[in-house]
Amino acid sequence: MTKRLIKSWIAAFAGTVLLGTGSAALAMEDLGTQSIGKMEFQKNCASCHGMEGKGDGPMVEFLKQSPKDLTMLSKANGGVYPQAKVYEWIRDPHKIRAHGTEEMPIWGDRYSKEIIEKYGPDYYGPGSSVQERILELVFYLGTIQQK
Repeated sequence: MTKRLIKSWIAAFAGTVLLGTGSAALAMEDLGTQSIGKMEFQKNCASCHGMEGKGDGPMVEFLKQSPKDLTMLSKANGGVYPQAKVYEWIRDPHKIRAHGTEEMPIWGDRYSKEIIEKYGPDYYGPGSSVQERILELVFYLGTIQQK
């Protein structure tokens, strides 16, 4: 069994059973998911939110509304990182706009399209899970929270 496949299973388990707890983020961090989540962040989020997640990316001047400082999510939530909310903001299954506008791409839809375009609709290999990619990003964001 490959390491990546094991991580996929753990991510799926963590997402369905432990999404509301901080222990999932710690478990995933121990397996190196933080670096995977960081790569996802740098690839898909940093242009608006900045490399450190403070809302100061190079695209800011072109946006109508400034991106959220993602390092302040815990502070804004009484000192607790809102994992489940962050997951929903990224996945956006009910078209709830995290910024109140359509400027932020809906990554759940984008990830699904990328996987289908790259591997076809029947691919179930490593990295095929939209949930896995979003969870990696959610767990990474939990590691950059200000105290």
